[in-house]
Amino acid sequence: MFDGDVVFASLPAALIEFASSRGVPRDELLRAAGLAPEALAAPDELVPYASLFSLWELLLQRCPGEPLGLEYARRIPVSVVGIVGHVLRHSETLRQGVAAYGRFCRLMDPYLLITVEARGEVAHLALEHDPRVLAMAEPIELMIAALARFIALYLGGAARPIEAMFRHPRRHPPSLYEEALGAPARFEAGATGLVYDARVLDAPVVGADPLVRDYLVRHAEHLLSARAAPSSAAPLASAAPLDARVRARIDERLDRGDVVQEAIARSLGMSTRSLQRALKDLGTSFTAQLDEVRRRKALDLVRRRDLALQEIAFLLGYGEPRNFYRSFRRWTGTTPGEYRRAGGR
Repeated sequence: MFDGDVVFASLPAALIEFASSRGVPRDELLRAAGLAPEALAAPDELVPYASLFSLWELLLQRCPGEPLGLEYARRIPVSVVGIVGHVLRHSETLRQGVAAYGRFCRLMDPYLLITVEARGEVAHLALEHDPRVLAMAEPIELMIAALARFIALYLGGAARPIEAMFRHPRRHPPSLYEEALGAPARFEAGATGLVYDARVLDAPVVGADPLVRDYLVRHAEHLLSARAAPSSAAPLASAAPLDARVRARIDERLDRGDVVQEAIARSLGMSTRSLQRALKDLGTSFTAQLDEVRRRKALDLVRRRDLALQEIAFLLGYGEPRNFYRSFRRWTGTTPGEYRRAGGR
C-alpha cells in the first residue's frame, strides 16, 4: 500500500501528538506507523506515506464516531505543512498563494490535489485524494477545516467560506462543522472543497514578503525536481553519487540551519560513521560538502541586490554574519559587498 510514496515527518509526528492527547499510547502509535522516534526528529525528513495512513486507521479504531478531523484541524500547527505553508504565508494575494499551495502540496502529501476555479461571483477550492483516504472521511474533514483556518489566519480573519462541501455523508452534528469551518457544510455533494466569494481571491495576505516568497518558490521547485524519480524506486535511494546526494540533503535544510551530520546520515539510511567512511573513500568529507553547497549558493544569492547580506548569511545557515563574511573571503578572495559591487565577477 502506497509503496515508494513519502511524506514530511512533521505529518505523522503531529498526528501522533494529537492521538496521544486522545489517550492512545505513544508506543502503540509508533508501532502502528512502523517508525522509530528518531525518524520524526527532523520535520522535513521523508518517511513512508503508509505510516500516516496506518496512524489514521488506528486512531479511527480507538476513537470511533468522534469528530477527529474537525478537532484536529483546530489544533494542528501551521508549521506541519512546512515550506508549502510558508509559500502561502508570503504570497501577495490569496489567489497567488492557493495556486502555489496547489502546485507544491505534493511535497507534503503525494496524493493531495488542490485546484481553484472562479465561477462568476464565487470561487471553488476543490480537493481530491486517494480513494482509500476519501473513504476514511476524517482525514478529509481535517484537510478542509485546516485549509479554511489557514486562509482565515493569513487574511487576518477577514475571509470565511460561503460553504464547505463533502462527498461523504454527514458524520457529526451540523454545529460542529460550522464552528470548525466558519460556514455551513453540505454533504453527499459532487465535490469536496470550500466555496468563497470570488473577491476574496484578490485579498492581500497579511504580512507577506514577496522576496521571501520568491526564494521559497525556487526552493520548493528544487524539492519537486528532486522528488521526480520513478515511483517504483525506493524513496531514499538514488543512482546519484553519494556526495551529490549529501549535497542535495544539505541544500534542502540549509536555510533552517538544520545541517547536522547525524540527521543527514539518517535521511540517507546510513549511520554517521558509515557516512563518514563512505565520503572519505570518495576523497571528501561532510564538512567539505557543506562548504561547497554554501559556496555555490552564496555566489548566486550575493548577486541578488534585493537581499541584505545579513539575510543571505541566515539563508546559508550561518548563526553569525561574520562567519559568512570570513567564508566568503576564503572562497573568493574578496568580501560579499565588494563582490556584489563588482557585478559578481
